[in-house]
Amino acid sequence: MIKKVANFIIPLVITTIILVVYFYLAHGLPVAYELEKTNIVSVQIVQGNETINLTGGEDIEKAVNVAKVLSFRFGEANGGPADTTCTFYQRDGSKIEIGANNGTIFKNGKQYVGVNDSCRLFGNLIQGIFFSETLQDGKLYN
Repeated sequence: MIKKVANFIIPLVITTIILVVYFYLAHGLPVAYELEKTNIVSVQIVQGNETINLTGGEDIEKAVNVAKVLSFRFGEANGGPADTTCTFYQRDGSKIEIGANNGTIFKNGKQYVGVNDSCRLFGNLIQGIFFSETLQDGKLYN
C-alpha cells in the first residue's frame, strides 16, 4: 500500500516542481501580489511631469489591475529613474510605491528586472487609461 502511494506521490511532486519552474521562467513572479482594491484609499500616479490622484473606487480598481501586470525575475536591474510611478495609500496608513521604466521595476525603493515587456505594458496602460489626453499623434509613452 505504501509503495502504491509513493508511486503516485513522487511523480506528482516532480511534475509540480517542473511546472513551477517553467511558470517562473516563462512569466516571472508578480510584483503587486499584495495589492487588494478594498485596502486602497487613494492612488497617486506620476508619469513624466504629470500627476493625478485617484479616489474613486473604479479608478482605484483600474490602477490596481494595471500594477498587477508587472512581473519580475531575480537578477541585476538596469536602474535609472522610473518613468511611471503609482503610490497606493492603504487604509492602515501605509503606502506601496510601484514604478517602472523600460526594463526595471521599482517597488518601495528596491529594483527588479522586468519580464516580457511588462514594464512597457505598465507604462502604456497607465498612459492610455489615465493620461489619454496627453497622447500625441496616438504615440504611447514608452
